[in-house]
Amino acid sequence: MMLGAVRRYGVVHALRASVPRTLCKSSNSQLLRCQISPITAFPQSVRLLHKSSPLFSSASAQAQAQPDDFESAAEQQTLTEFADLAEQGLVDPKIIRAIVKDMKIKTMTDVQSQTLREILQGDDVLAQAKTGTGKTLAFLTPVFQNIMKDPSALKGLNRRRSQVTSSDIRAIIISPTRELAEQIAVEARRLAAHSGVIVQTAVGGTQKREGLRRIQREGCHVLIGTPGRLKDVLSDTYNGVTAPNLSTLVLDEADRLLDDGFSEDIVQIQRLLPDPMKVDRQTLMFSATVPREVMRMVRQTMKPNFKFVKTVRDDEVPTHLTVPQKYVILRGYENAMPALLEFVTKYVEGEKENPNQRPFKAIVYFNSTVQTNLVYETFRNILEQRHHPLRRVRVYEIHSQLSQARRTRSSDFFRAAKSAILFSSDVTARGMDFPDVTHVFQISIPRDRATYIHRLGRTARANKTGEGWVLTHRGEVPEFDRQLEGIPINQDRETFTTATVDMSKPDLDPESPATKFIQEVKEAVQEVPEDLKRRAYMAQIGPLRGYFARKRDLIQAINNCVVHGYGLPEAPYMSPSTARNLGLDRVPGVRVSDNRRSSDDIPTGRDYRRGDRDNYATVSRRDRGFNFDRRESRFGNRRNDNDFSRGRRHADRDSY
Repeated sequence: MMLGAVRRYGVVHALRASVPRTLCKSSNSQLLRCQISPITAFPQSVRLLHKSSPLFSSASAQAQAQPDDFESAAEQQTLTEFADLAEQGLVDPKIIRAIVKDMKIKTMTDVQSQTLREILQGDDVLAQAKTGTGKTLAFLTPVFQNIMKDPSALKGLNRRRSQVTSSDIRAIIISPTRELAEQIAVEARRLAAHSGVIVQTAVGGTQKREGLRRIQREGCHVLIGTPGRLKDVLSDTYNGVTAPNLSTLVLDEADRLLDDGFSEDIVQIQRLLPDPMKVDRQTLMFSATVPREVMRMVRQTMKPNFKFVKTVRDDEVPTHLTVPQKYVILRGYENAMPALLEFVTKYVEGEKENPNQRPFKAIVYFNSTVQTNLVYETFRNILEQRHHPLRRVRVYEIHSQLSQARRTRSSDFFRAAKSAILFSSDVTARGMDFPDVTHVFQISIPRDRATYIHRLGRTARANKTGEGWVLTHRGEVPEFDRQLEGIPINQDRETFTTATVDMSKPDLDPESPATKFIQEVKEAVQEVPEDLKRRAYMAQIGPLRGYFARKRDLIQAINNCVVHGYGLPEAPYMSPSTARNLGLDRVPGVRVSDNRRSSDDIPTGRDYRRGDRDNYATVSRRDRGFNFDRRESRFGNRRNDNDFSRGRRHADRDSY
């Protein structure tokens, strides 16, 4: 390992990395800083906790005897401009050209300024950094630099035909979700514009075979993927995809990776990589938080002398304590769609009266894929009306039942849209950066407090304002209060006229302002396939089982939703075995039958371990198409026959 460091970074860098450092807390800041020996001084702006290894003690003694070798280190200034990296010889000019000229990024973010020099020295680094702070470029830049300074990595690129192969992988970047992996890949390919570095992805979904063929055909230097898919690709001894000369391993959103149960996959991936004692590599971890699980992975993955760079201020107020948040208690789940339509309509009308009001751009989160798809379809039917006041508001959906191509397209369209609604499962709840999101809506309470916070974090980014709303059933209120205790969220009783209407009544008050919105939803939902509605019934039961005090109240609430909200004549049947497994076989309101087509031919086990799983996600095999080809030009969400894979029992796992 020591010889590897000497080979890659030279004697001076290897010795510098080994010098012990002591810790102190600055009196002027709540951030951790290090007090470094004068011979190894680094910029005071770099906040870090350094763990020194006994392995390098002899090298440290030699370094103490040669202070002249490190005079330049004492003179280092805080990095603020990307051009400085090229001028100081830290990064290849081709990489900087892509950043400054092509991407038009000149000034570093705080995270980039605080981490780049440390990472470029070649040490293993654990960086605590929030999403949306420029951390992707903070780890991609050193990744590319490691490749550019290795002559064997770029062999044959100057010839007419590239000789890069599928065994030329020099860097692997692990991401918790397909969306985040694709987002990183987009930025990496932009960074590769002038360098010749080849970037590939390994994610699940319908395009995984094509992705493998592309790696085999074009070769690969940087492989970005989700844990399950990376494990599949690297463990296949026949596909030719190997990384015998791996120089960098990156774990992005490390806390999310471990929260979602990917720890074992990551360990197996490491076993498939070269022995770090024989092939030296740099390991980087970026994480918004540093819980015990992350530190356990650090011990398993990083060298003993890793550095900890903290870019989050101790006195920084979290988003969930600063963003205005409100909740609305619904009479029933069937009131959710009319309430959402009412809010959007009123906001858009307000834009006409107030030119300074920001265009409406919202993400609406659901606890299941099927419900996400159903509400998206309903709103498409509403907004396709020629003279509808919301006709300029685009609508998109993202969940794991869509092909990766369509998920990427939806992300790109929503990111670029001025005014739009994104109906989403939790696949976008963390790590995804969508600009100018004004509102985040959560329909029903999320699975836990952390999910609520991460969803809310999609708004009020980049110094912009935003709002968070939760539309919750009255039966969920006790669990809602317990889950979100301490979060400054206030009940709203005035904004919605539709929230408390009894939608079971056959004749609604024509004078009520709520009637118009309810009728619009009822007419639009009639066009949604019945099969999708029946599947939504089972999809809603699973996540809500623990939220109601009595099971009969839960069943009554969901029965009312599918009858009065989705327009089914009666609640769907479920099989006797499913009813028993859910503990619902003796609950009033549950319709059990072996002789009728039931709605429970989908997974019902509650499993939140995988970050890219949407719960109870199987979508009807009949609902491909939905006449999507009629409206792509307006809605940007055309679906093809590959959007729903056949027979996937665990369709929401990001790696399959």
